[in-house]
Amino acid sequence: MNQSTHHETAPEDRIPVSQKLAYSMGSMANDSQAAWIGQMVAILILGLGISPALVGLIGFIPRIFDGVLDPIIGFSSDNARTKYGRRKPFIFWGAIIAGICYALMFQLYPENSNTFNGWYFLILQVIFFAAFTCFSIPWLALGYELTPDYHERTALQGWSRVMAQIPWLISPWCWAILYNKNWFSNPQTGEADPVLGARLVAIIIGGLIIAGGVLPAIFNKEHFANLPKPKKITGDFIKNLTSQSKEFLSRLYIICSALAFLFSFYISSEAFPWFTLPVRFAAIALGGAVFSGVFMLLYADPVLKKLFDNIALTFKIKLFVKICAGTFLVFNGFMLSSTFILWVIFFHLFKNAPDTGLAYSAGGKLLGVYGTFSAICMALIIPRIVWLTKKLGKRSAFFITIPLSIVGFAMKWPAYLQVHPANSELWSMLSAPGFINFVKVCWFVAMEHWLLLACAPFIAFGLGSIFTIFLSMLADTCDVDELETGERREGMFTAVYWWMVKMGLAVSGLLGGAMLTWTGFDQAKGTGQSLDTLLWMRILDVSIPIIASLIAIGFITTIKFSEKDAYEVRRQLEERRGKA
Repeated sequence: MNQSTHHETAPEDRIPVSQKLAYSMGSMANDSQAAWIGQMVAILILGLGISPALVGLIGFIPRIFDGVLDPIIGFSSDNARTKYGRRKPFIFWGAIIAGICYALMFQLYPENSNTFNGWYFLILQVIFFAAFTCFSIPWLALGYELTPDYHERTALQGWSRVMAQIPWLISPWCWAILYNKNWFSNPQTGEADPVLGARLVAIIIGGLIIAGGVLPAIFNKEHFANLPKPKKITGDFIKNLTSQSKEFLSRLYIICSALAFLFSFYISSEAFPWFTLPVRFAAIALGGAVFSGVFMLLYADPVLKKLFDNIALTFKIKLFVKICAGTFLVFNGFMLSSTFILWVIFFHLFKNAPDTGLAYSAGGKLLGVYGTFSAICMALIIPRIVWLTKKLGKRSAFFITIPLSIVGFAMKWPAYLQVHPANSELWSMLSAPGFINFVKVCWFVAMEHWLLLACAPFIAFGLGSIFTIFLSMLADTCDVDELETGERREGMFTAVYWWMVKMGLAVSGLLGGAMLTWTGFDQAKGTGQSLDTLLWMRILDVSIPIIASLIAIGFITTIKFSEKDAYEVRRQLEERRGKA
């Protein structure tokens, strides 16, 4: 491919500020739930006494529905034809229903049994994720078609990412808010009532989801709203079932056996002492056959066959595969690192605390300051990232942003050497009441651990770039796909990309828990963790995102799609079908 050649954005390709703002309000809706729900779910354990194992199951089941729905909603919005457009009906009603469900699912009361509260939350959460997927996938896809210009697409994603930081400014203080007895107190005891706090905060967040979510549907214009109706999907179930080649079936069996192999690790050998290695292999072989058979039955249905074929087509676009690989590595390297930073701060930086409770209190304040400061840095840095892409091109910008994030991760090592002293005045300050004292404590821990805060702007370059530049490149990918297939499939590319991100989160959560256990970490020991455990937690926290980012740079170097190529693809498309 040719090297990048700079083009100026034509006036007609510029998105008006009002349109950018309307679209970016969807980011506030999208990130409001992401920033808060993970922390607020803990209220089931800490406020209602539901067992962590059951809460884990309650959180896992809706994610299965969420993962299955992503490609279905993407496919449906690509093929929908209404007088309001392809995306807008999904965005409008999805945001409203999701906001209502978010507000309702935290209306929990200690007087109800744990069984009732558990089922109530599970059912509302399943409906919430289904509705939110109906909003988020078409909303993201809408952003890829708002302009055909290479640079303006990046500018739009920059606006969106800046607006997305608003929820992250406040969410690090979730527990400080819920446990504030001046705001949420039990009328009988006068103590803080986090369950009451969760009920009221959920209503506010639900309102933000609705308010931010409907604005793109009302004010943004779809540029591909009037596409011809897709051909009616027809086919013969039996013929589809029997017409597959041996090569296809063998590949399917290998993939399904690999899934069965991964699933087998969820079966505990302690629970099944008879579970020997030969039995495990036999179960894997049988599981592969069962999974393959279920897939073949689904694939034989003409509509589902079209859906699966659309998913497979996305992976034939090499640019898309490289975008997915880069995102997976950088983002999940960061998420794996975040598994350890919580415990490193609690049990290493504040290991000299008089008791574990004070270590939690001090660590919580530092995490809150760090989280809010990181969001501010992200909001300030994203415009610089957009400027870099215009000057250097999208691919070349990564060669500055990701190395800067590597510097930030490396700086965490000396930052972790700033262990809080045992004779610090902090411990007495933590026990004092009042908002003024709360601010003083936050300022105190920030000044004592300034080097950790200094890491935040560097790390923000890496995280900010993947969800600004890569999402812009996804829009370019949709143009390449249209040139090859003649279809606009922004919804499917969005769905597969975010399905990959969500699966990455699941994998990083699984690996993070396993690695934390491997270090010898024992929560019951509190601040008495062994020196080896603390050392390995710090090593993994610092090294994992650095290694993942270096591998991601290797993938990015193979991306040869330049600015000149993007404009050439656009020229060919407009010669074929005219301007959108």
